[in-house]
Amino acid sequence: MTSIVWIHGYPHSPEIFEPQLAIKGYEHIRPDLRDARGNTMREFADYVLSKFDDERAVIAGVSMGGYIAMQILRDAPQRVAALILMSTRETPDDEAGRASRMQAIDTIRTRGPKVVTDALLPKMIVSESVQERGRKILEAAKPEWMIAALQAMADRPDSTDTLRNANVPALIVVGDKDPITPPRDSERMAALMRDAELAPIANASHLANYERPDQVNHIIEAWLARKLSAHARVSATR
Repeated sequence: MTSIVWIHGYPHSPEIFEPQLAIKGYEHIRPDLRDARGNTMREFADYVLSKFDDERAVIAGVSMGGYIAMQILRDAPQRVAALILMSTRETPDDEAGRASRMQAIDTIRTRGPKVVTDALLPKMIVSESVQERGRKILEAAKPEWMIAALQAMADRPDSTDTLRNANVPALIVVGDKDPITPPRDSERMAALMRDAELAPIANASHLANYERPDQVNHIIEAWLARKLSAHARVSATR
């Protein structure tokens, strides 16, 4: 059975992918990045790779999880059967973005993580009916892990060439109301890749998979059915 490895973002947990467990016919693997050691994308990627035994799997990442997915594609392309990038971008932080990460680290240290998660929540989830469930996930993150994740994101490499040279199919999902990684970022990534499909999600913000799971799951199921069966047909003819 094909596995989907779901990589959560910051400051999330594997619970953010609970709605995706409804996708049938796949083994779902949800590494908990909060248990990983280190503060670089490579260390997070190595941790994720250690959590599944399959030779190849579908690698799906949201937000920071997308950065980790691209690191896996760069370091271990033979482990990637297909790529699902959600609410992420291939470019590194600019000076302003990195300064914002450093400011968040300082805020966590001096005022506590709740100040940061309170500011993030309305950017992550636009639907008020879903925000309270999302708040519990964000507030469960420990400050030391949040700091490690912020440092990793601030120092992450440019993945432009990684996507441009990729030989796997990619699905790029983005909420149409996402202020953190807006649709233009996803459009740019889709244009870079040889085999990429763009999937905008209506009335969703940064965590579209959690906020609008019916839309997202339907798109993912249909896309995987097409792409994985096509790959099997190509492999059979070789």
